[in-house]
Amino acid sequence: MLFGKQGRAKVHVESFNGEPISLAKGLTSTALHGDFVELRILPPKKKKFDRRKKKFSEQKARYEVRKIIRRNTKDFLGYLKKDGGRFLVEAENSRLFIPFKILGDARKGNPGDKVVAQFSRWDPPAKIPTCKILRVLGPGGEAQTDHLGILAKFGLSAKFPHKVEEEAKAVANSLTKADLKHRVDYRNIFTITIDPLDARDFDDALSLKSINDDIWEVGVHIADVSHYVRENSSIDREAKKRGNSTYLVDEVVPMLPHSLSSGICSLIEGEERLTKCVLFRFGPKGEILKSEIVESVIKSDKRLTYEQAILFLQSNSLVQIKSAKPPPSRYSGNPGKSLQELDDQFLTKIENAIQRLWSFAASLRKKRFQQGALKLDSGDIKILVDANGEPEEILHSENDESHQLVEELMLLANETIAKEFRKKSLPGIFRVHPDPDEENLEELRHFLHLFGISCGELSSRKEVTKALDGINKHPISQVLRIKFLRSLKQACYRHSPDGHYGLAKTDYLHFTSPIRRYSDLVVHRIIEEYLRKIKTKKHAVDRFESLAKHLSTTERNSVDAERESVKDKLLLMYKKEIGRNPPVRHKAIITEIGRRGFFVELRNTLARGFVPIRTLPRDLRFRVSQTGTSLIGKNPRNQLKLGQEINVVIDKVFPSDKQLDFRMA
Repeated sequence: MLFGKQGRAKVHVESFNGEPISLAKGLTSTALHGDFVELRILPPKKKKFDRRKKKFSEQKARYEVRKIIRRNTKDFLGYLKKDGGRFLVEAENSRLFIPFKILGDARKGNPGDKVVAQFSRWDPPAKIPTCKILRVLGPGGEAQTDHLGILAKFGLSAKFPHKVEEEAKAVANSLTKADLKHRVDYRNIFTITIDPLDARDFDDALSLKSINDDIWEVGVHIADVSHYVRENSSIDREAKKRGNSTYLVDEVVPMLPHSLSSGICSLIEGEERLTKCVLFRFGPKGEILKSEIVESVIKSDKRLTYEQAILFLQSNSLVQIKSAKPPPSRYSGNPGKSLQELDDQFLTKIENAIQRLWSFAASLRKKRFQQGALKLDSGDIKILVDANGEPEEILHSENDESHQLVEELMLLANETIAKEFRKKSLPGIFRVHPDPDEENLEELRHFLHLFGISCGELSSRKEVTKALDGINKHPISQVLRIKFLRSLKQACYRHSPDGHYGLAKTDYLHFTSPIRRYSDLVVHRIIEEYLRKIKTKKHAVDRFESLAKHLSTTERNSVDAERESVKDKLLLMYKKEIGRNPPVRHKAIITEIGRRGFFVELRNTLARGFVPIRTLPRDLRFRVSQTGTSLIGKNPRNQLKLGQEINVVIDKVFPSDKQLDFRMA
């Protein structure tokens, strides 16, 4: 049972591939959104005579909910509302469209407070469902309340069980001689980290060593979390449960306790750290001569942000490089020495290393796209907040050469490990991107044709690449790229190496982020067993399938939480604009068109919102075109097209629905 935002109900029938069944109001009994129900067929209504067609109209089959098989609603977020002398809970999810009566004492909250409620029951002849208040989060519409709401909604907590914290505290925070056994010593080899400015844990580093004038060795060093987090320990069980770290705007919900993730496991500038490493030999033309997987010990010479690293590629002036801002101390756990503190000789060493690394990365990148990898690069935003969680600054992140340098070398390391796993028939958790459905690709092909992008059957990788090149060069590439991405399937984890469509790779897995992804930690353990010739346990192989499904679920949960966190902060920011005179104008691009209006995306913050057609001048009489790509007025010259840039102002903010409404300026 699925309800739309206006209370319209549809039922997806199991073992039925047709369209979902629509139910009229009054025929849904006490069903709620997501419930499993049993339907009953109703007798058809009397046929009506259609005067225009001069025949009786065909009557569709009618259904009603006969029985609730299983309730889907358990805990949910809502707002306290006072109706006369009683308190009710109005669900944040508008698809739970009916207010809930509160069982027990509701006086601990105030009208407008956001609460965590638990569904109790809804049985006829009760007029409304009932619930219990589990927790009052605070006044609705406040930054801290919204943040607590996200944690509750997605089952997240930055706190760890006492046993886990105690176990983490017992881990040594410095290296011993025993730790260095089996390891290649890279402490005297020049090594750097490149991360976002607000990074608090550093799980990957790059080393560079000259073999001779033409041959260089690049080391991709990854924090050796598996050395400290042993299988079936309390820390491990909690990490597996979480599956990954979740990066909310104003808080990181880590997979590992802070003392590990930002301490002994983190590749902090100037600190000796254990790593698992893939060493690559590059020839004079940037070709890979050989690779080797080893366990190593390193000491990072410099922690760089992407913003700092790009200057070493784009600027010839050390003075300009030194002027680069260090990462803000309140956002970054270990910023390291500022560039101003470093002498020119050391800065030149960093510059030469980054330029050399970029030459190899550029060669890898060119080859990857030649092999059919999809060019899906896009910018991103990062929201910085003050101590109260209020949005303070919005930063734009471009996928420039500094990001690409790290990306290409990490992709190479991941693929190299996956190939070795296949070669040695090792079990593992693999990163898989399934091939898209042929129907979706055909629909995409017809859609692109409307915008002058011609391509053949998209079942051919060559034609997909051709189509994507056309999209990236098109004036409305932003809109077309969204359509392209929606035609693809989501990447996931599997216990078998089933290929990665987007990267055009047969073998691929995640190895480079064991501090924040449990899949990578599993891979590290297998590498350790392989390098030390320890036979992999059979029971470990058998459980990989269910583990992969679990990690795909936790990843999806984190992605949804992160998106909602960004959306909440943007809503808080835009809510302050309502009522301003003159209103704040925003440049926006039309991304989707429907009968009730159209969606836009703001150029500066990438925030999405809706422009209702009722806000447009009535005398223009806009209607949707036959192709669905534009709104056409009574005068055909009045058109609003997909990809068109317009000016909008904030009209309404709906915090409970996480929705922005705009109107044209």
